[in-house]
Amino acid sequence: MMITYKIKLHIESGFITPFQADMIFGHMCWAVAHRNGDSALKEFLEPFKKKQPPFILSDGFPEDLLPKPLTADFNASESDLKKIKKLNMVSFEDFERIRRGEKFNPTEQKDISKTVTTPHNTISRITNTTPPEGGVYSLEEIFVSSVTIYLKTNSVEWKNRVLELLEDVSQAGYGRKKSIGKGQFSIKDVEEFEFPSINNPDGFVTLSNFCPTEDDPKEGFYKTFVKYGKLGEEFTFTGNPFKKPIIMIKAGSVFKTDGSPNYFYGHMVRDISPAKPEVVHYAYAFAAPIYYKNAIFSLQ
Repeated sequence: MMITYKIKLHIESGFITPFQADMIFGHMCWAVAHRNGDSALKEFLEPFKKKQPPFILSDGFPEDLLPKPLTADFNASESDLKKIKKLNMVSFEDFERIRRGEKFNPTEQKDISKTVTTPHNTISRITNTTPPEGGVYSLEEIFVSSVTIYLKTNSVEWKNRVLELLEDVSQAGYGRKKSIGKGQFSIKDVEEFEFPSINNPDGFVTLSNFCPTEDDPKEGFYKTFVKYGKLGEEFTFTGNPFKKPIIMIKAGSVFKTDGSPNYFYGHMVRDISPAKPEVVHYAYAFAAPIYYKNAIFSLQ
């Protein structure tokens, strides 16, 4: 049995790299390597590669919002449909209504995050000045007061280890441009948490982007995107830091299951880096049970 925890991060600066489960996991892997060495990282990854993950991460969501389950688009009143289709995130209360297969009037959302485009100069490492031809570029920074990550784990020991690794990540910074102060955060609160149970669920909504296996459920409502990953830290200087593009299913996607859903779906993607064949990519779904059949009935 897995226990769920709700981890609240206090965001202390703008960040450029979104808090997505695969990116968070990658930062944690570097924390393992820097703390305990490559052999410890290999041991850390082994159960994930065997599809026996000791913990599963959700994406990070602004404050207490959650990704809108895509079944909401098919189970809404006609007057609210246009408004609902525009939503990417919903309140916890609306998320629960959607999980139960109920029609809902979307809660009016405040602007809790802000995206700002800021100009930057390229600085020559040789002259320590901007190049003659310019070198101005723009970055989109996201500003939000807090981010919530959900964690499923099979033991208190693993929960504590995840928190220890997140603490290491917070000290180093998260994502792009952390060397100039972006992606700064601290762990604000951790609490045991369970999504309210629903009787006889027949599907799941994923709270993280993931890559399904051949045996995972196929019927559902989902969106995909192409992930163009890049090696981090020391591996940036391998000559070819770019990972192969992979197609991932977005958080908020919903799939039908035969009976109650599993705690997770997906796998670790292998053969992802031409330069570093040992590199794997975290692509597990954080699965929350949902009524799928209600969405089907609303289409008939």
